[in-house]
Amino acid sequence: MEQLWQRQTESIIQIKVPVPFSLKWVNSYIILEQRGYTIIDPGLKTDESIAVWMQVLSELELEWTDCVQIVITHQHPDHFGLAGFVQQLSGAPVYMTEEAFHYTLKLWGDERMHYEHAMSTLLQMHSVPVPVEQAILLNLQQFQSRVEPFPAVTYIVAGDQIKLGNRKWEIIETKGHAYGQVMFYERGQQIIICGDQVLPRITPHVGVIPGEDKDVLHEFIINLQHIAELDVKFALPGHRDPFEQFSQRIYEIIAHHERRLEKIEQYVIEQQEVDAYTCCEWIFGTHLRQNAHNMRFALTEIIAHLEELVRQSRIKSILKDEKIIYMSVAD
Repeated sequence: MEQLWQRQTESIIQIKVPVPFSLKWVNSYIILEQRGYTIIDPGLKTDESIAVWMQVLSELELEWTDCVQIVITHQHPDHFGLAGFVQQLSGAPVYMTEEAFHYTLKLWGDERMHYEHAMSTLLQMHSVPVPVEQAILLNLQQFQSRVEPFPAVTYIVAGDQIKLGNRKWEIIETKGHAYGQVMFYERGQQIIICGDQVLPRITPHVGVIPGEDKDVLHEFIINLQHIAELDVKFALPGHRDPFEQFSQRIYEIIAHHERRLEKIEQYVIEQQEVDAYTCCEWIFGTHLRQNAHNMRFALTEIIAHLEELVRQSRIKSILKDEKIIYMSVAD
């Protein structure tokens, strides 16, 4: 049986909390305090996740009531989902940015029908077939029960500091992966808790969100260039295992996106006219039609790349029969 937790430093413990999709697990972290402990990103609310937490706390001889605070890097359900559940058991405050929390309300609160309509419109404009569109919308709805109950939230602000494990950590803003996402950087030990902004072995998802700025890939790369300047000896990511060579990994991610942009640009030029859905299946394959979750991630990321090429004037977009079509600038 795979070890569910691993001590990464004297006071930081990595917990592998399962998720029911291809990533397999999300990293939660326990940070031991002088009294009690902090939880970073408790994970998605499922029976399997709760069972893992119960087992880990038992093995570490900790109680829910020992938890003194719950800190969320960003609002994606695999990081935020258990926050309200853990708060009910522990009575601990939940900390996240105001922007990130407001986005949870947009996705799963009173505004969710507006978001679903905006997502439907986005999918239709990018030529997604109706069955695939319906599957994506259904997949979004299925996350509702995995993020409830909602916690009472106390806001933190990028640029401020937060106390974790008897040390002060800088709260650093990120861009591109999730609105309102932050990282936590301890300058003395040169350790960073980086959420999903920088991941080893896989590239973070950077996708266009309906109704939001289309330049997410540009923002992501600019932010990566900025945080690459941090002196980091050890990074604690949201997925996969903790790693060293933080700046090197950032430049690898940037290079990946540069290669992807070049590949898509050449495809658009060769095809003369292309929609995002066709481009997505050309890059990732038609098998994603059977996996609505992965299709949504793949498609919105392809749109982000196409829009970045438009921003750079390497291709252009037009509206044709109420669909967005991408073309060579020479046409």
